Amino acid sequence: SKGKLVLVRKFTAAEAATLAGFIDLVRRHGHALAAEISPDHFPALEDVLREAGPDSLIFTLSIRTTDSAHAIGSYRRLTENLRTLGLNAPIWIRNTAGTAVLGDPSFLSKLLEASFLSGSLLCDGVGDFISIETEADPVRATKLAYNVLQGAGARISKTEFVACPSCGRTLFDLQTTTQRIRAQTGHLKGVKIAIMGCIVNGPGEMADADFGYVGGAPGKINLYVGKNCVQYNIPQAEADARLIALIREHGKWVDPDPVPAAAT
Repeated sequence: SKGKLVLVRKFTAAEAATLAGFIDLVRRHGHALAAEISPDHFPALEDVLREAGPDSLIFTLSIRTTDSAHAIGSYRRLTENLRTLGLNAPIWIRNTAGTAVLGDPSFLSKLLEASFLSGSLLCDGVGDFISIETEADPVRATKLAYNVLQGAGARISKTEFVACPSCGRTLFDLQTTTQRIRAQTGHLKGVKIAIMGCIVNGPGEMADADFGYVGGAPGKINLYVGKNCVQYNIPQAEADARLIALIREHGKWVDPDPVPAAAT
């Protein structure tokens, strides 16, 4: 057939010959096999996998295994099995009803479940691609996946904003300021902007940001590039424009795409 297909199948310890047959099938036709093998069943299939090598193989799980209280542990065991076997094959992290801890159908719960399964593994360096199968709407599922990848630092697809939780030292309305700056800079893919309410904890919390907007005194803002404060005590009314000018100065600014004209 035209194009490359990925066949997905679960294999048990008793299916060594079947696994070998599927590997041969996908290789003869130029496709790939996503093999779901529980870590408990891995030892019985090691000879087939060792002989086959990693070409055209992907490994995945869609449920928690019986020995793990959560899917993160199951994926870590799978990763260790592959490492021990010397198989440098991709791992597909699947967020499914079977990997969920609570199984709550709300969108917030889907976001949280995906964040701590995929996010934890990606931060460990585990996982080559992910899918959010708990969300039926493909557009929302894709957006959720991109958000998880962005949060884990695995794939940057938009501006990243870091803001402090606010406290009694905050020198401006953190929520409205963040929303305002985001509206002006949210199109800057790959740029990380920190918005911090004060200079007490702000510089430390935003240490890995590209640019920082920090409350320096009542009505005054300090601007940072990386860890360095480059402009002090700017009137807050001027700070947004000065931040954009600073981004331009460092070659990180691009103009936003024009808004299409409304049909008449």
